[in-house]
Amino acid sequence: MNIDLFGIDGCKGGWFVVRQHASTGDISTHVIDRLDLLLDWEREHAIVAMDIPIGLSANGVRACDKQARALLGRPRASSVFAPPTRAALSARSYEDACAINQAACGKRISIQAFHIGKKIGEVDALLHRHAAARSRIFEVHPELSFMHLAMEHGGPRHGLRESKAHAAGFALRHALLVKCFGSAIDTALSERRPAQASRDDVLDAFAVLWSARRIAAGTALRLSDPPDADASGIPMAIYC
Repeated sequence: MNIDLFGIDGCKGGWFVVRQHASTGDISTHVIDRLDLLLDWEREHAIVAMDIPIGLSANGVRACDKQARALLGRPRASSVFAPPTRAALSARSYEDACAINQAACGKRISIQAFHIGKKIGEVDALLHRHAAARSRIFEVHPELSFMHLAMEHGGPRHGLRESKAHAAGFALRHALLVKCFGSAIDTALSERRPAQASRDDVLDAFAVLWSARRIAAGTALRLSDPPDADASGIPMAIYC
């Protein structure tokens, strides 16, 4: 598929973007503060893979999350947390978010879900504002990407045991990405601005871009299949 591919991860500066240009295959990276700035959502065709929950269940449960946890196993299953309900996205404090979520579905939300609530809301608003974006944006979990990338090189059928927060885990993920992207990953790491993005953000965005390639080729795994849709008709699926 001769269209631009994007791998995107949330970061301190907004969104860390890795782009594979259709015309040349070249890789470029940059940070944007709003997704509206990425492309003309109604006119430009692209595959935009993002590490962000897409589609918000009314009861706080998504089949794709359950399947992702089962595939990753311990300890990486804990990296897949339940997103908030749509009603909880407007909360200004963690306690308010928990109260709203509990009223909606009987469950509090994790602190991780609260911290990325604004980004979840930004993507959700974009999908409501631009109908065409629903065919361009795909949810990807980077730990599933790393798992399948490792499997391609003879690794076991479960998530990486080592945490990327530790040197060994970071080195393992970096080595896997070098096999796919060569020096582009090291260029991105050296050019990043720490005030805008962490090293983990860079690795995760490249991992998500790897899955964008699989989506474009029609070889990506989709969880769940067929996907459920939320109350707004947005599919709830994770690709890898």
